[in-house]
Amino acid sequence: MGCMRILFVDDEREHIESVAKVIEEALDADVQVVDTVRDAVAELHRSPCDLVVMDIFIPMGRAAVEVLGPRARRYEQDLEHLGGLVLLDELQRLTIRPTVLAHTACTDFELLELMKEVVTERVPKPAPVDVLLRSVLEALQLPVPG
Repeated sequence: MGCMRILFVDDEREHIESVAKVIEEALDADVQVVDTVRDAVAELHRSPCDLVVMDIFIPMGRAAVEVLGPRARRYEQDLEHLGGLVLLDELQRLTIRPTVLAHTACTDFELLELMKEVVTERVPKPAPVDVLLRSVLEALQLPVPG
């Protein structure tokens, strides 16, 4: 088995990059951090991921239509700050689907219901590093230290 690959998608990079570094070292994994749907889609199509840890409130990114095609025009107008919903749609189109954790402050019932089909677990944001690490380990079905 090759190196485990984890993708963080969040526009609050300063918090996520420190968490990603801890997870990268703890799991000896390839961890990428991106801050737009456009960049996430590019990473997902570049190489399959084992896990995606994402916020729901993320921007589409510059020229999303280049990556997502004509359907992105509708998303850019209607879902300016809810890019995570677009990403969930894109994740369902992948041949090899990663496990998905939502690390989000979202508490809207309708949005949470939309996520259920794709998201394994929701981790309230901002989660401390140890809580997020535990959630990542559980999502990947790896042993959690006592």
